[in-house]
Amino acid sequence: MSQSLAQSSSPSADEPSEPLDPVALSSLLASRLCHDLVNPVGALGSGVEVLEDESMDEVMKEAALDLIKTGGDKSVALLKYARLAYGAAGGRGAEIPMDEAELIMRELFAFAKAELVWNAPAVHELKEIVKTVMILSHYAADCVPRGGSVTVAKTEDGAFTVTAEGPRLLLQEDLLTAFAGVCEDLKPKYAPAYVAYLLATELGGGVEGGRVGDDKVVFTARFSG
Repeated sequence: MSQSLAQSSSPSADEPSEPLDPVALSSLLASRLCHDLVNPVGALGSGVEVLEDESMDEVMKEAALDLIKTGGDKSVALLKYARLAYGAAGGRGAEIPMDEAELIMRELFAFAKAELVWNAPAVHELKEIVKTVMILSHYAADCVPRGGSVTVAKTEDGAFTVTAEGPRLLLQEDLLTAFAGVCEDLKPKYAPAYVAYLLATELGGGVEGGRVGDDKVVFTARFSG
C-alpha cells in the first residue's frame, strides 16, 4: 500500500514554488467559490421564473418549489463550508471544534454522490488542521463521482487521512501538484488545494495523496507543531 501511495503522492519533478501573491490567491479562491455557487443560485432564479409564469400548471410549480429549496440548501451549505474552510476563524493559535467541521461537511455531502464517514475525534483542533481536513474531504468527494465513501480519520501520530473509495475513481494530477505547493499556472479549481498546502506547512507539515489500488484514493495531512 505504501509503495503505491508513494509512487503517486506528488510529482517528483515538482518542488514548492515561491508563495503565490495573496491578491492572486484571493482572486483564484473567489473564482472557485463563484463557480461552485453558479448552479445552485441559478436554480433559485429558474425556480422563481416558473412560479411567476401564470401559464405553468401545479405540477410544474411544485417542481419549481423543489428546485428552489434544493438550490437554496446547497448554496447555504457551500457558503458555510467556504466561510470556515477559506475564511478567517480566529487569530494565530485559534482552535475550532472538529464536530463543527463535521456538521458542515455532512450538510455539504448531502449533495454529493459519496457517503461521509467521519471518524475524527470530536475535540478542538488548531484552525489550520480543521481547514485542511475540510478541504481534503471536499476534494475526496470529487474523486468518487459515481458514488462511494469518504472516510475521515486521525492516526496515532496525529496525522489525518481522508480516504475515498468507489468505482472508477478520478484523481487529477493538477490536484497533487497543488498539494505539493506548486502554484505556476494554478487553476481556480485547485486553489483550495494550494491553501491546504499553505496551512499544513505553516504547522511544519504537508499534504500528500495518491491512488491505492484501483478503487481507493488516500489524502494525508501531517502537522508537526
